[in-house]
Amino acid sequence: MNSFREYLTAKASNWTVLLLSGSMLALAVSIWTRPTQVSAQATTPARKQMSGESRVVLDALQDAFVNIAETVEPSVVTISARANAAERAPSERMQDEGIPEPFRDLFRRFPRGDVPSVPRPSTGSGIIIREDGNTIWVLTNNHVVESRDKLRVQLYNKTEYSAELVGTDPRTDLAVLKFTARRPLPPGSVARLGNSDRVKVGQWAIAIGSPLGYESTLTVGVISAKGRELDSFGRGAANYVDLIQTDASINPGNSGGPLVDVNGEVVGVNVAIASSGMSQGNIGIGFAIPVNTAKMVAEQLISKGKVTRGYLGVAVSPANRELSPELRDHLNTPDGGALVETVQPDTPAARAGVKDGDVVVQFGERKITSFTDLEKAVAATRPGDTVPVEVIRNRKPVRLNITVIERPAEQELSRAPSNNAAPATGPAQSVKSRYGLTIRAAEGGKGVEVAGVTPGSPAFEAGLDEGYVIEQVNETPTPNVDAFQKAINAAPANAGIVLRVRTPAGLRFVVLRP
Repeated sequence: MNSFREYLTAKASNWTVLLLSGSMLALAVSIWTRPTQVSAQATTPARKQMSGESRVVLDALQDAFVNIAETVEPSVVTISARANAAERAPSERMQDEGIPEPFRDLFRRFPRGDVPSVPRPSTGSGIIIREDGNTIWVLTNNHVVESRDKLRVQLYNKTEYSAELVGTDPRTDLAVLKFTARRPLPPGSVARLGNSDRVKVGQWAIAIGSPLGYESTLTVGVISAKGRELDSFGRGAANYVDLIQTDASINPGNSGGPLVDVNGEVVGVNVAIASSGMSQGNIGIGFAIPVNTAKMVAEQLISKGKVTRGYLGVAVSPANRELSPELRDHLNTPDGGALVETVQPDTPAARAGVKDGDVVVQFGERKITSFTDLEKAVAATRPGDTVPVEVIRNRKPVRLNITVIERPAEQELSRAPSNNAAPATGPAQSVKSRYGLTIRAAEGGKGVEVAGVTPGSPAFEAGLDEGYVIEQVNETPTPNVDAFQKAINAAPANAGIVLRVRTPAGLRFVVLRP
């Protein structure tokens, strides 16, 4: 029996040792495979806490934008504009049959025979710019209210009023409305208008309005560029020059709303967006009319119901509104200027002796560095005033006195005849030349005519076309083909050359670059 007990005791001890050894082995394996504190810290970096100074800066910036919203939004309104329209003709109703409702508006945009066309309802934004008792004036875009006579204004507090049109200025795409409030507006409802001449690229820009019908929408960006020029987007006489560009999100419905700075002052009136393909929304390129232009227009619309501008009767092609380095050197205007390519007959400029090819460098006391500068200076001049003007002609200064008149209506200007039509030419032998040009002699020894332009060539890129007559290469007259070939072959191969060209629309200076 004792031997048996000793056997069991020995067996138990062995099992105990075995179990204890297994536990220690498992513990060792777990410790071996567990990441150490050092390795865990190496693979998972500790989160860096924001410094107190950074937090203060961010909080201050956030508070600034909140303050701008609270300050500016009460001065921004939503405008709905409709045209009075009779019942749609039966033929129009029939054409809607079978078209799903979401697509009917798309098809209504297309003309339908003799069915009268009625402008679609328009929604935009506006800025309260003046309050006189219960009479309130609102600034907006002309394209928001054009051809529409049922106008309503919704204030920030959702109150709505019927409005009437005070006046429009299609050239700047601006308009002023007014309405009578039932009670005085809350303090701060009239916008503070800033100075757009002080706007700098890179500064904060905040757009406020009703994009896609969402009232009181605020978006933030920067001023991306200044002095932008656009085509009229099919908006008739609109002349989009000297615009402010921003990447603050602007969409349909923002038109007429303010672009403001960090002080809450209006620096521009939102007017257009750039889009690509089928996109109709924001892609980070929006445009605003400078508020200084808007203030001048609004003052005249409120006081007279129309805008009166000065007029000279000169024009330039879009490519030469800003003079290129080649043209500055060619014309001897190192600081730029306003190139006059066309002088309309029987206008103040023609009567004062301004000639095609002159460059205006001084208008009164104002220095002129671009055609936009000249337009702004002339527009601000009272009709009847006589202004001393300095031009560069044949590389030398010439002083003239021009008596400015009131700018005629845009419809009248569009019918104005040109005295610079290119001469008619007959058949002649064509000769190939440099820069993708094919030329031939023009009638009367007055230059060489462009007979053809190679697609993709420098001449093609510069906009030259068949029928244009080249009068000079750089400063060398080209009365015939031989003179032209000698002049163009003598030009440096790696530098741009300047052509003086007569087109059906008048004189043009064209830069050909290799």
